[in-house]
Amino acid sequence: MSFLTAIGTIGACVVALVIALFGKRLEHVFYHPDLDLDAVIRRPEAIKVGRWQKVSDTEFRPIRDAWFFRLAITNHENAPALDVQVFLKKVEKLDGTGVDRFSPMNLRWTNSGETNRRVLLRDVPVFCDFIHVGDPDWRSKSGEDLETVPQGRAVMCLDVEATNTSRGHLLEPGAYNFHLVLAAENFTGRPFVVEVRYDGMWYADQAQMFDREIGFRMKSCIAVTSTGVYR
Repeated sequence: MSFLTAIGTIGACVVALVIALFGKRLEHVFYHPDLDLDAVIRRPEAIKVGRWQKVSDTEFRPIRDAWFFRLAITNHENAPALDVQVFLKKVEKLDGTGVDRFSPMNLRWTNSGETNRRVLLRDVPVFCDFIHVGDPDWRSKSGEDLETVPQGRAVMCLDVEATNTSRGHLLEPGAYNFHLVLAAENFTGRPFVVEVRYDGMWYADQAQMFDREIGFRMKSCIAVTSTGVYR
């Protein structure tokens, strides 16, 4: 019995040592978040919103409706994801030409305006604003105007954390690849590519805006790795 007791004591010590040295790593293996990103054209990911512009501390004026296109972020695993961010790394046209005036930065979470989502629980999709398209008749009044876009056509506006004088958050209608990184404090960043095509036409009616052959389109995102594709 003494021999077995000694073996048991040694085994318990070894287990305790392994937990002390590698506990955090073991916890990450068995208890961790797994974040995914989806890009589709449907409600509530895509929705028309009435907007107001602040004129003074007490006065606001309407600047017409805009269509907002959002990304759905979901945690599919058993641990909450902490401090989740969606980083827009690069914007390029489908021919590979980059948009030089664009500055990489985070997107904003829907209805909060924040770029950091403190907690994302399992199987509860949360939306992140991606692109909005305002009524082209109100381009100048909304401050979302580009001289390179013909009158009557809408400008694509990226919902990034900040704007600047280079107007890198504004894009002409066209076909683009958006390179995104989805990351969290306890989740290694995963890159995605989302393809968007838009002809610049703007309609108040949802069917006309989304269901036309060359209307606003978001191709299902692809999660990429350095060696290939996740899915």
